[in-house]
Amino acid sequence: MMKQGVMVRARTLSDLLPGTAGDMKRSLEENGLHAYYAYPALALFSVHTAEVDLWSRRYAVDELYAVIKRHGPGNTAVLPDDKGHVGVIFSWDNRESITELYRSICNQEHGFHLPIALGISNPYPHLSDLHHGYEQALLATQHRFYQNHSQPIYFSSITEYAHDTEYPKEVEDELLHLLTGHLMTKSSATRLAVEGFYERLTRYGPLPVKKVVDATLQLLVSLQLRVKSAFGQPHLCSTPDITALMQLQTLEELKDKVFEAIKGMGGKSYASDSLNRNLIKKAVTLMEEEYDKASLHYVAEKVFITPAYLSSLFKSKMGVTFIEHLTCIRISNAKKLLKQTHLKNYEVAERVGYQDSRYFSQIFKKKVGLSPSEFRDAN
Repeated sequence: MMKQGVMVRARTLSDLLPGTAGDMKRSLEENGLHAYYAYPALALFSVHTAEVDLWSRRYAVDELYAVIKRHGPGNTAVLPDDKGHVGVIFSWDNRESITELYRSICNQEHGFHLPIALGISNPYPHLSDLHHGYEQALLATQHRFYQNHSQPIYFSSITEYAHDTEYPKEVEDELLHLLTGHLMTKSSATRLAVEGFYERLTRYGPLPVKKVVDATLQLLVSLQLRVKSAFGQPHLCSTPDITALMQLQTLEELKDKVFEAIKGMGGKSYASDSLNRNLIKKAVTLMEEEYDKASLHYVAEKVFITPAYLSSLFKSKMGVTFIEHLTCIRISNAKKLLKQTHLKNYEVAERVGYQDSRYFSQIFKKKVGLSPSEFRDAN
């Protein structure tokens, strides 16, 4: 790169890329770096650490840079970028020496103890094409999120990323069922549900890490709110640590964190009788207020649990089925309407939630001992 006829010394990869092949060769030579390559490619070494302190990160990158300069192959050019990586320009035929260097650093043979990732671009005919290689190598290092083992990641091996995905609401519902039911004692079921959440999330291909983290936050916050609404126990819901989630380096680490967070939401308190009584109270109140359109699925959705769990809760805590209790509420209100209004029998039936007036009459007589007309005449 030329500035008023004077060569500008390259301090980072950004000083080289993009540039013409001739400028890059001259700049590499000016900086005492290897400048001649057969099918040049770019390797990016990235330090993976949860350390958020800027100076600590910078020190770690400087230390990695020194290790690579000291122990890397001689026919390469080593320069840091401006994003906390160390870049190595090398000839494609020499890639085994790059991967061997990576393995030796990972094995702590050179005294570097932090985990690192290695992303390798495709080879290019000319140095001037390496700005494309930089983007490829950068994406490859980020793909370590989907790899839980220390292996070099070639850009050519990465599955195409999905642009978007559908949030797996059905898995959130399954996790809520586990939270509010006795199944929460089965950790294996919760673990499988968490695994299923991320399988569904990435079913169209891997997603950018930010989208995965966003979906994770949506899951945890939504579960919090639904548990709070169902049980009225906000003090049992802790806010997800967003910073901690952003610092996790792999999808497996994220799954572990989510699993522990969800287990924490489903402590013994949630299975207690007092909480279940509170849930029943909410359900009954809703049935009494909206008896005309209430159903098992409708009420379960409103109180944020599954129909199956609500049904079992009614049997165990109320001694009757959901339908039996709903029928009592409807017949009680039908009796009031028959006493206090001049509505016709089919209109009363519709008001209390029965679209079939003949069926309403049958249920009414079974419960009261009189038909709706007989009851009206007697009162």
